[in-house]
Amino acid sequence: MRSALVLLLAVVLVAPAVAQPKSAFAEGKHGAGELKFVSGVAVLTVGGKPAEIGEQIGVLTKKALPDPTAKMNTFIESQNLKTVYPLMKKAAAGLKGGYPADHLAEMEALAKATGYDLELLLLANGMYDLVGGFGCSTLIVEKDRSGTGQPLFGRNFDWRPFDGMEGLTAVLVVKPAGKRAFAAVTLAPVTGVFSGMNDAGLCVTNNQVYARQSKDKSKTNWAGVPTLMAFRRVLEECSTVAEAEKLLRGMKRMSTVCMTVCDAAGGAVFEITPDTIAVRKADNNVCLCTNHFRTPSLAGDDRGCWRMDTLAAVQKADGKLGVADVFDRLHEVHQKTNTMQSMVFEPAAKTLHLKLGDGKEPATAAKAVVLDKLFK
Repeated sequence: MRSALVLLLAVVLVAPAVAQPKSAFAEGKHGAGELKFVSGVAVLTVGGKPAEIGEQIGVLTKKALPDPTAKMNTFIESQNLKTVYPLMKKAAAGLKGGYPADHLAEMEALAKATGYDLELLLLANGMYDLVGGFGCSTLIVEKDRSGTGQPLFGRNFDWRPFDGMEGLTAVLVVKPAGKRAFAAVTLAPVTGVFSGMNDAGLCVTNNQVYARQSKDKSKTNWAGVPTLMAFRRVLEECSTVAEAEKLLRGMKRMSTVCMTVCDAAGGAVFEITPDTIAVRKADNNVCLCTNHFRTPSLAGDDRGCWRMDTLAAVQKADGKLGVADVFDRLHEVHQKTNTMQSMVFEPAAKTLHLKLGDGKEPATAAKAVVLDKLFK
C-alpha cells in the first residue's frame, strides 16, 4: 500500500501544471488560407504563389497583431536593445538583397495586406542574425535507442520573452506552389523557420552560436541568406539530411549557427559558419546540441554548458526512450520562462508533439498537443 501511495504522489508531483497560453489569434479563412485551433494551438495553413501566401498570412494574423511596431518596441525594451535599435533597423533593410526572391515577394504581399512596414518584417525575419539571445537545446534519439523504433527529435526553444509574446505562437503550415509543404513553429510575424518539419518528414531547428566562438574566424556574410530563410529553404527544397547538407554547402550563408536536422532514417548536427560546414553524427545513437560548436576544427575554448552536460547522461545510458522520455529530458534543461516552446518531432510519422509556455512557467511543464495531420 505504501509503495502505491508513493507512486501516486510521484505522478501528482510531475503532472503538467501549465494550461495552453491564451492565443491572440482568431479562427478564419481567406482564399486558400485557414486559421483554426487544434487543442488550443493556433494552426495557420496557407498555400499558393508567394503573393497569395503573403496575403493569406497577413489577413489571418492582423487581428492578433494590429500594431506590430508597439509590440516590437516592447520586445526591444525587454531585450535591452533600445540604444542599438536604429542600427538594427538599418541593418535589417540591408538584408533585403540576401532574401530569396519568392520569400521577399511573400513579405511584400504580407506588408500590403496588413499595412506593416516591410522594414519591420525584414527585421523580424532577420532577428537571429541581428539580435541573437537564443539558448535552445536539441536531442535526437536514433532508431536503435527509440521506443517507437523510429527516430525522435526533441527541441526546447529558449528565448527571453516579453509581455504577450506567448500569445503570438502559431504553427504555420505553408504549401508553396512547386515546393515542399512544411510546418514551422513560429512567432508572428516571422515567416522564416526556427523549428520545422516538411511533408517528407525532414525536421530542422536552429541553435545559436556566435561568430566569436568559431575557430575558423569567419565574418558575417551580409550578402548571404538570412539564417531563418536558409532553414526555410531546406524544408522547401530537401527531403533528407544529405540533401539538406548539399543545399547548404552551395548556399551563401550569412551567420554562424548549429542546425540540428533529422529525417526518417536519423539525424545529425550541422555546425555552420559562412565559410565552413562540419557534420557531427550521433554518439551511442544520441545526437545533442546546445549553443557551442563541438567539432574540434570549429570548437573554441569556451564550451561550458550545463544543459549539454545534463543531456550527455542520455548518451552514456543504454535504455530506450519514448516521446514522454524525451520530454522528460528536455524538462531537465528548461530555462524557466525563457523556454517558450518544447516539442518532439516524429519524422517517420510526420507528427509533432508540442508544448507551449504560458509566460509564467516553462513550456516543458505543459501538456503536449499532438499534431499529426498537418499536411493533409
